[in-house]
Amino acid sequence: MEKDKEFFIRDLTIDDEYDIINADSTVKDAALKMKELGIPDLVVVDNDNNVLGVIADFDIVTGLVAEGLSAETAKVTEIMYTIEPVYKDTPVSTAFTRMRDLDVSVVPVVENEELIGVATITDCWGFLPEKYEDQKGLIAISNPRFANYGFTILMTLLYFCFGILAPFAGFSGFIKAPIAGSAIGSQITTYGLFDARGGGFYISYLGLQGTYSLLWLAMFIYGVIFLLLGIFSMWSIIHWANADYHLVQITRNWQAIGLVVGIVNLLIEWSLFFIVLMIGALRVPSSQISLDLFGLLLSGLAIIFLIAAASRDILFRESMSSPAKEE
Repeated sequence: MEKDKEFFIRDLTIDDEYDIINADSTVKDAALKMKELGIPDLVVVDNDNNVLGVIADFDIVTGLVAEGLSAETAKVTEIMYTIEPVYKDTPVSTAFTRMRDLDVSVVPVVENEELIGVATITDCWGFLPEKYEDQKGLIAISNPRFANYGFTILMTLLYFCFGILAPFAGFSGFIKAPIAGSAIGSQITTYGLFDARGGGFYISYLGLQGTYSLLWLAMFIYGVIFLLLGIFSMWSIIHWANADYHLVQITRNWQAIGLVVGIVNLLIEWSLFFIVLMIGALRVPSSQISLDLFGLLLSGLAIIFLIAAASRDILFRESMSSPAKEE
């Protein structure tokens, strides 16, 4: 395939294994038809077979279930996405951009104002000329899709190492203070995710007894939750990046979910230690208590890495292809 050539929809293998549904049909009708035919989307047409839009299975999830609508009464036109159809003479890059900008995977193909099939964003990708530019990013490179994918993976792993693994492994903590009534006197101890340690001293939060034993038990339990939510946040971002790289449509905004869960998780953990300080659960003078500035720095960097991972589209864009050298 000549990558500097402009391809058109007629050059694609147009998927004619599609089906239609009338605009007056309900979402339940559409869901049953998708299930019967084993297809993820239907082209919505009016009584004159004019193309109105497309309803996909993810529309049913995001537009119906999430909005609390009734599948038996809501019309397909209420949740379908509207996209301008393409023609055989439409450039593939135009069709691709149209689908990308709407974050959808299918565009109807018409000829003589009649629907003849659909084109998918995955099919279009392989026919984009090298001169096609993604203008979203700031830095022009030859392969922004791969660069964005790699950057997201790197930033997500750095978030997980700095924000989750560091406190889990005891490499960093949250606050520093001596253990009340211990034989080590003024020896400063770092309070981490599950325990307090320092100077050869170690005690699990499960071993702290007294008035605040239930609080320390809760701290230990949320430590487990903190670790699980960190893994979930990392998975969400990587899952989104992988789907975006392979041009696979996903039904949930895992990008936003991973970002919010990751940031909120870190803030909650620090807030819990702030509560420990406020109620005096350490039972030592406040003058002897301080934040673990190294742990705070790592958490701050983790949040920055996570935001960078979820926002990587603004970083890279595709550069104009260089003219071929004459032999």
